[in-house]
Amino acid sequence: MNSTSAARRPDRAGPVGHGARSAAPHRPAAAGLVASAGAAGAALLLALPATAPAAPRGVFAQPVNTPHAVRLTWERPSGGGVTATRIEGRDLGARSRRWRAVRTVRANTARITGLKAGHRYRFRIRFRTTGRSFGAPGPSVIVRALGRVPSVVTGLEASPAGTAAGLAWAAAPGATRYRVERVDVLSGTVERLDAPSSARTLTDTPPARLAGRWLRYRVIAMDGGAEAAPSAPVEVRAPGFPGYTAYYALGDSYAAGTGLGQPYDDQPCRRNGRMWAALLPRDLVPVPQFIACSGATTTNVRLSSDGGVAQVPDIGGTQLDRVLGGLRATPGPALITLSIGGNDARFVPQFTRCVTGDCTGDAATETALIRGTVRRSLDATFAQIRRIAPGADVLVAGYPRLFSEGALPVDAVFALTLTQAERRLANVWATQVDEEVAASARANGLHPVTDEVLQSFAGHGAGSAAPWINTVQVADAGTPIGLAPDVPATSSIHPNASGNQAYADVMTQALRAYAAHVQVR
Repeated sequence: MNSTSAARRPDRAGPVGHGARSAAPHRPAAAGLVASAGAAGAALLLALPATAPAAPRGVFAQPVNTPHAVRLTWERPSGGGVTATRIEGRDLGARSRRWRAVRTVRANTARITGLKAGHRYRFRIRFRTTGRSFGAPGPSVIVRALGRVPSVVTGLEASPAGTAAGLAWAAAPGATRYRVERVDVLSGTVERLDAPSSARTLTDTPPARLAGRWLRYRVIAMDGGAEAAPSAPVEVRAPGFPGYTAYYALGDSYAAGTGLGQPYDDQPCRRNGRMWAALLPRDLVPVPQFIACSGATTTNVRLSSDGGVAQVPDIGGTQLDRVLGGLRATPGPALITLSIGGNDARFVPQFTRCVTGDCTGDAATETALIRGTVRRSLDATFAQIRRIAPGADVLVAGYPRLFSEGALPVDAVFALTLTQAERRLANVWATQVDEEVAASARANGLHPVTDEVLQSFAGHGAGSAAPWINTVQVADAGTPIGLAPDVPATSSIHPNASGNQAYADVMTQALRAYAAHVQVR
């Protein structure tokens, strides 16, 4: 019952503790109060003695035919003159200890329905004689519903069903009906879907106002007035674009545009403003906040409060520190893109070893590092991204195979410094990192874009006839005056302008495809 409306409608009744008005004490006090309770199935209620201003003449629990209900009976005071009786109650398990008006009647009996199995309630009454004010409360009675609360729903699963989400779950012992709720992850708004029913499946098509939003679905098992706790949720992204309020471009040198060379817009991070994140269409995403930094590892991405380390002093903390600050300052749907993991896999020192010596003996050690430590670091990082930005779309870019595997590379430096076996091995390592990035991203509810990158860059590795990745550069001729050039150039073995455009094209296509379908995590 909505007890606020019950106070206006004397003939309606319902459960206690849901926002009904409280009454000021006055006028005659009530006399004896008798409680009788619903006993159908598991819906018995038990009356217990209660301390009250004056002892009632008798309190008894007697069965009636309505489950999850109680019938209250009382005696009118001698002398008559009572024009109405108001019943007040409270759920003893609720946080609020205020008495609330439950029902107003003219008779000396009333049935209160909608009680929850296992809950304890206290009821009391007030009389009104003349005017609109009620007198002081009389004795009270405590009742407890003895019915069984259904088990919590388990096995909730979601699957795409065109533009809708298909939900299914296992039967919950003790449940006769189920209620499905949809929660907007960003706003926390809860909506009940359809009326409770005995069905254990439901197909929901989110309305247009929720396009591109992440939604949590949960199921509540019910039996009469008894409700179990909500099930563990499943998360579904409605198709469409949400109208991003912010775009955060995170990651390492492959996301920072380092291969575009000097002059960099950010010297400490070797970040170029023409990086691929800046090339995504403005009708899809806003201007990105450039956070990616050359040399970044997963430790530089993670929150400083959870083991992360800022890569460059005085830039606002780690990469996720800056994202978290941005989400708090500009709440709303956000897009996050990143590439990460290559520096955890020690790509730079490993490839340097390949150029300056023989790295083929490192195959097993490098693979063990990628499959072990790197994967665990990716899991920790991706889980943290999901935790701080549960309503964001997160696309994780992979790495291309870096080198041409031809017997005679076009680049003379490669022909002299990297054997075909070393180039093949380096590409194997890049592919292994992609495999771990993809698996970790999926496991943590992020969207990997790894296979697409590999396919797009095929035939365009360093040393190929049409390279999208720079070969080893001795020094960067564009280094600003006053800065010592890096030797070899930092842009070496990084995507050039064509490579960054290729990344932008791949990520744009991936984002469009991602938004066109229902996503489940």
